[in-house]
This record gives sequence, structure tokens and C-alpha cells, in this order.
Amino acid sequence: MGFSIHLPTLIILSVAINLLIGGLLWAIYYLRGRQYYFLLWALACGTFAIGSLLAGIRVMVDAPWITVFAAHAFLGLSPFLLLGGLQRFLKGATRSTRRFQLVSRLAFAGYLLALLITFQVDPLSARLLTALFSAIIFSVAIYCLAGPAPKPALPRHMLQVLFTLHGVLMLAQCLVIAAGWLNTSQTHTDTVLRLILANHILVTTATALILPLLAFTRSELRLRALAEKDGLTELLNRRSFFLEGNRIFEKASHNHQPMAVLMLDLDHFKQINDRWGHATGDKALQSIARTLENELRSDDIIGRIGGEEFAIVLLLSEDENLQAVTHRLLNAITREGAIINGMALNLTASIGSIERAKRHRSFADLMLEADTALYSAKDGGRNRAKFGEVTLPPETA
Repeated sequence: MGFSIHLPTLIILSVAINLLIGGLLWAIYYLRGRQYYFLLWALACGTFAIGSLLAGIRVMVDAPWITVFAAHAFLGLSPFLLLGGLQRFLKGATRSTRRFQLVSRLAFAGYLLALLITFQVDPLSARLLTALFSAIIFSVAIYCLAGPAPKPALPRHMLQVLFTLHGVLMLAQCLVIAAGWLNTSQTHTDTVLRLILANHILVTTATALILPLLAFTRSELRLRALAEKDGLTELLNRRSFFLEGNRIFEKASHNHQPMAVLMLDLDHFKQINDRWGHATGDKALQSIARTLENELRSDDIIGRIGGEEFAIVLLLSEDENLQAVTHRLLNAITREGAIINGMALNLTASIGSIERAKRHRSFADLMLEADTALYSAKDGGRNRAKFGEVTLPPETA
């Protein structure tokens, strides 16, 4: 080949980069409430650095137990720790995670046993075994990332690509070693292996940088959800509902699209709390929230804007009847709220509805009229909807 790669330089570079990134991950672990997966990822970088260093001194130290067995034990431990941290990040400290850890430890014990049997025969056998074990670990990591998981999606996809590159490089290393056994030039084999190592360092560095990004973006989404969602019902809170409502109002006004606002209040909620307790009252609010989500479309905006008060923004189609929507919601609440946690709560609600008209200059105008209609419905006997000047009692079966 027309170029050469200086192996000691590669090893020093690999050790330095992994120690640096490992130190960064440990610092994040220490500063972020000791999240265990950061510690595992830091240890993965550290063990890879130790393994690389032990393998690198083989030219100076004739001690196969250290430079081959121990070196490859650490090199194999690195992706194992990486996978353990990833599983802990995705699943948390759950029973399935503990089962996964047990299976993983048995697999690693099997790897060490195979390494113990093969390393004295030929150092390249140990290298092939480590590469194959690493390729399997990265394949499992890709599978874990492909499973159902919360957002963010982009860092997970980036990790899948990097793990795929890791696996391909490890399999390529296996093929090169196998080709070397078939009487291929040893010089050519060593050069290709060094080239693979150089690429592996680049991919390892990129992977270690993506791991914190994965955790930070998930934390950002969780903080955003805490700021935007009501903690009890997981609906939009008052602030977020008004932001979304204003956005929908501007869009509907610009496109001359029909829209409506519904204000909904759970009837006699104080009596529910007084008689059954606040825990049951919370269950009642959650039941209302789930019923609204089930009865409405995914693009309708639903929020909890007060204690027992909910609000809804609907973008109406030409053939959609607002009165029919309010009837459907009233009946669904009565049906789903009859029995909650084995208790006959017999939930009902009052609804005030208003459709956007030319007189409405802002979303606040719609909310004000819907609120007025809601109080008219409550004054009219509750368990009914008020729309404009028409009062609608609930439909009977």
C-alpha cells in the first residue's frame, strides 16, 4: 500500500481520546444527580483505553496474560458496559433491565471463557473473538434503539447509524484476520487492521459525543412537557392552551376556516371531593381527560385550565355539527364516569360552546363567550350544553 499508519500513534490517540471522553462522561454523571447510565458509559471509555494500552505494550512486554487476555477482556468489556448503560437509559431500573443484565453477564462470562481457551493459541484468535463479540453487542444495541422508546428520535437514529458502523468495522476486522490465516501477506493484514482501528477511533469518538446529546435532549423534552402539560391529566395547562388557541385562531381567521371553543366544567366536583376524597376527585378528572381524548380528534386542542374546568378548541369541517359534538361529549362523560374505581360517581358535566364569527377579534373573545355560555348551562340545571341562544339537554337513550 502507498501509505503506512503508525500503530503507537494510533494507540496513544485512542487512549487519550477515550480517557478524555470518559472523564467528561464521569463529570456529567457526578453533576447530574449520579445518573447511573453516564457512569457505565464513562467506564466503557475507560476500559477501552485500558484495553488499548495493554494491547499496545505487547511489543515491549512478553506477558500474554496481560497484553492479550487482560487487554481483550477490557476491550470486550467496553461495548458490554456501553450496552448496559444504553439499556438503563431506555428502560430505567426495571425488572426487565435486571433480567437483561443477568443475560448480559452470562454472555460476557462465556466470552471470557472462550478468550481464556483461545488467547494462548494465537493472539489474532483473541482479536477475532473480541471483534465478533463486539459486533454482536452493537447489533443488540441497534435492536434496543429500534424498539418503542420516547422521543427524541434524531439522536437515537444517529446512534443506530454509528453502532452499525461499529458492527461493520468489527466484522471487517474478523474477515481481515480470517484472510490473514489463508496465507495473505502479514504486512497487508496489519496495515488493514490499523486502518480499521483508525476508523474505529473516529466512530467511537462520535458515539461518545452522541450519548450525552441523547440524554440531554430527552431531559429537555421532559422539562418542556412539565412546562406545557398539566401534571394530573397530562393535558395542556392553561398557559399552553391559550398559546395553542391563539395560534389556531389566527390560522382559522386567515384561512376563513370554521372553529369553535368549548368550555367544560365537571358538575358538583366539590361534593365528590368532600364525599369520596381528593384521590377519587383526581381519578374523576383523569377520567374526564381520557374521555375527551378518546372522543375528539388528535388535532383538536384540549386543556385543563382550572380545578375542574377544561377547554377545547375545534377546527370544524363544513359538515361537522357543533351541537352534535357537544351532545356526544356529554353522553360519553355520563357513560364513562358512571363507575370509577368501583365507586358510583355518576359524573356529569356542563358545556358552553361558541363558534367563531366575524365579531370575534381575538381568541380571548371566544373564550369569554364560551365561559358565559358555560355558566348559562350550569344555571340551567347542569349536565347540559349551551350554544348561542339554544340550550341543549343531554340526549336520552
